[in-house]
This record gives sequence, structure tokens and C-alpha cells, in this order.
Amino acid sequence: MAIFRKSSALLKQSFQVLRQDKQLIVFPLMSALACGAVLISFATPIIATGLIEDFSSRNGKEEITLGMKVIGAGLSFLFYFVCYTVMVYFNTALVSCAMERFDGKTPTVKGGLRAANSLLGQIIGWSLLAATVGTVLRMIEERVGFIGQIVVGLIGAAWSVATYFVVPVLVVERVGPTEALKSSVKIMTKSWGTALVSNIGLGLLMVLAYILATVPAFAGLALTIKFQYWVPIVAGGAITMVLIFLIALITSAMQMILVAALYRFAAAGTVPAGFVESDMRAAFAPKKQKAESAI
Repeated sequence: MAIFRKSSALLKQSFQVLRQDKQLIVFPLMSALACGAVLISFATPIIATGLIEDFSSRNGKEEITLGMKVIGAGLSFLFYFVCYTVMVYFNTALVSCAMERFDGKTPTVKGGLRAANSLLGQIIGWSLLAATVGTVLRMIEERVGFIGQIVVGLIGAAWSVATYFVVPVLVVERVGPTEALKSSVKIMTKSWGTALVSNIGLGLLMVLAYILATVPAFAGLALTIKFQYWVPIVAGGAITMVLIFLIALITSAMQMILVAALYRFAAAGTVPAGFVESDMRAAFAPKKQKAESAI
């Protein structure tokens, strides 16, 4: 339970950093809008040409050719690559701004985008590697049985853990994709407990916030049933959708701020501005030190 309390304190501190620089929410907002645009740009020609219906009808008759499978895999890879590039780009901008705040500077959206632009080559290289791994794992998962899917799922989880610090590594160390992965794994070995529990804590916070966000929709539904009028459910549903979107933006920004802070302390040994030194040191205390303190 102690590690959960420490992680809760770190989450609160990351939220306070976000309150200082509310403009950081712009980055997950732009990321969401850009990913939406990518989805539309891929979906529109596929739907217009009837490619999905063709695949569905052939799949039922087992008439999908090797060429069609290659096209499907290629489109899947391309979509994953573009979306991942967009997300990493804006996360890089956000982490760059967080690093400036940790140094006592005043970050700006323009400065964050400028930093991401300067790392565009590394971002594309990393996104290419991540898209390749993701596509390969998905293709394997589609071709193996239940046990195989569990194994692939575990491999995917291990990959997510190994790549946890890649974005701050790109920002600070400005290295290529393989070097970024190696550095991320090295740093994760120091902080895996705190990083993972903090992620779990943030996930639980998101679930609770999403549940609370549904209150207006259910209240609107109850009023609509009572008064037999459609306005309450529409208004309540709209409020719930807006709240869910805002929660997603805030928690996404909080997560990247926390990742940047954990990286700064694990890699450089310095306490980021806005975070409490005792919480950071307690979270990263070596096992031997904990054992000695318990004696």
C-alpha cells in the first residue's frame, strides 16, 4: 500500500504542474484531432471503393487471396505508423515543455512544437520501429490459438513496459530508435515499480472520473423518462461527452508529465521542479536500503 500512496502523491504533483501550464493540454488535443483526421483520410477511400464489403464477402467464402492479405496488412501498417507518428510527435512536444518547466523556465506551445520538429527524424524512425513490432504482433495473434494469443499479449505488454521512457529519451538524449529503446529499458529497471503502479493509479483515477462523467447522461435519461421529453437526455449526453473528452485530455497530459519527471529523476538524479524530493527518493529507494531501514 505504501507504493500506492507514493504514486498517488506523484500523480497529484503532476496535476499541479499541469495547472501551472494549462496550455500543455493543447498537445493531446492536437494529437486527438490529427489522429481523427488520419482515420477519416484512411476510412473515406476504403468505404468509397467498397473495399471493406469486398473483404467481408470474400472472408465468409474463404476467398481472400494472398494479394488482398498483403494489401490489408500494408494498409494496417501504414495506418498504425501514421497514427503513432502523430502521437509521438505531440507527446515529444509536451515532454519538451515539461522539461523546460522542470528547469524553472516558462514553456510555450510554439517552443514545444519547435522541439518536436527538430526531432522529426528520430520520431519517424521510432514510429517505424514501433509500427513494425505492433503489426507483426497483431499478425501473429491472428494466426495462433488461444494460448498463443495469451503469449503474444504478454509480449505486447513487455514491449509497452520496455518503451515507457522512449519519448523523454528522444527529447533529452536525441538518439535513434534502437538507442532510445535500450536507454528506456535501462531506466525502467530502476523505476519499473513506481512507473507501473503510477500508471495503474492513473488508470483507476480515469475510471472513477469516467463513471462520474456519466452522471449527467443518466440524469438526463431519468428526466426524459419522467417527463417524456427528449431535451434532457440530449443535453445530459452532450455534457457527458464533453466531460469524457476533457478527462482524456487531462489524464493524457498528466501521464506524459509524470513520465518526464520519473525519467528526469532516474536518469539525472535531480528532482523536477513541482515534485517533492522525499516522494521521488522514496519511490526510487533501492531494495537494500529499504531492507536496512526495516531492521
